[in-house]
Amino acid sequence: MSGPPLATRDSHFANDSILELDSRSWIVSQLGAREHFAIPRALLAAGRLDRLITDVWCPPSSWLRKVGALDRWHDRYHGDLADAAVKAWPASFVREELSARRKRLRGWDRIRHRNQWFQNRVAIELQRIADSDRRFFSYSYTASRLLPLCRDRGWTNVIGQIDPGPEEERIVAAEHERYSHVTSSWRPAPTAYWDDWRGEVETADQIVVNSPWSAQCLATEGIEEAKVRVIPLVFQTARHGTDIHPIPRNQESLDVLFLGQINLRKGIGRLIDAMRLLKDDSRIQLTLAGPTEVDTSLWADLPHVSWIGPLRRSEVMDIYGQSDVFILPTLSDGYALTQLEALAAGVPVIASRRCGEAVTHGENGWLLKDLEPASIAAAMVHACEQRDELKWGNASRTFGIEQLAERLIKI
Repeated sequence: MSGPPLATRDSHFANDSILELDSRSWIVSQLGAREHFAIPRALLAAGRLDRLITDVWCPPSSWLRKVGALDRWHDRYHGDLADAAVKAWPASFVREELSARRKRLRGWDRIRHRNQWFQNRVAIELQRIADSDRRFFSYSYTASRLLPLCRDRGWTNVIGQIDPGPEEERIVAAEHERYSHVTSSWRPAPTAYWDDWRGEVETADQIVVNSPWSAQCLATEGIEEAKVRVIPLVFQTARHGTDIHPIPRNQESLDVLFLGQINLRKGIGRLIDAMRLLKDDSRIQLTLAGPTEVDTSLWADLPHVSWIGPLRRSEVMDIYGQSDVFILPTLSDGYALTQLEALAAGVPVIASRRCGEAVTHGENGWLLKDLEPASIAAAMVHACEQRDELKWGNASRTFGIEQLAERLIKI
């Protein structure tokens, strides 16, 4: 199919001609900068990327970089994709965000408004692409309209499931019942949100998840095992190819870091209960970093717990460097990139078993036997007293772009 020329400001193609690639080429539709654009980067490196379609693309020459108020979108770019064909609508996106703000859309209403705007844009772009045997990739919750269009053209549809789906919501709802005394801004998704998702997974030919935990949760929704592929997250550091070792610290105390969304899903209620069990053990100091969904009164009476608020991306590695152990007592996560960041910084991790498999027990951290506060408290004490037992390997080689590309092109 053909169409009018692409708008100059919103286009980053070298030219507006339709690319005719081989039958193995991929089109990636991605709202946001999830996983630092790992999927399109991997496909481009493998010579299989047709184009990336995204909401905002901010290369060094972008007009967005000249507007100080828009600096939060400066991370919508990756140098690995400098030569890729990218379609984005930054001006339209900014207008939509301002419109949503004027309409006072919040929470799920705003999320669904943004998702629908993006799909409408992508649908028009897809109609401009010449018919050919292609593979279409989109992350979940932004593809309910797009997958049927691609299916009708004979394309292979692949969904990247960003979380464990409805089962996770049920787990979180139960946790809010357990901690009904905790003030939280969390709200379950509307029925229409899950209806759209069920349409996506039904239409998808393959569903990529980042952990066996996510695959297990999807199985509870009746999704056949053969349709689900487990591919872990990618994370590479400047130390790629070198051994990573824990940073030696004061053996008489333990500075524990929790970084991310501070909410009940991430296990914050149980972690704070664990700190209450350790309130007389001054060796264990807990720092909470990130935006919070729960009222700060939850930990206000604990002298060994501090909250430093949200961090800029540039500050994250510094806070890891100031910590002895990273803790992730999550009740459910599609993967949890933070544990990979911690390991890359040389910080061992105390992790839940309900997330990505980044931790090898006794090698680069410890796996919690369960998520009860007593078990979490015991794990922190053990880390304080036995951290020298760890046998560190080369963590950075496990989650490479090359491995991701190999797994994707086998789909």
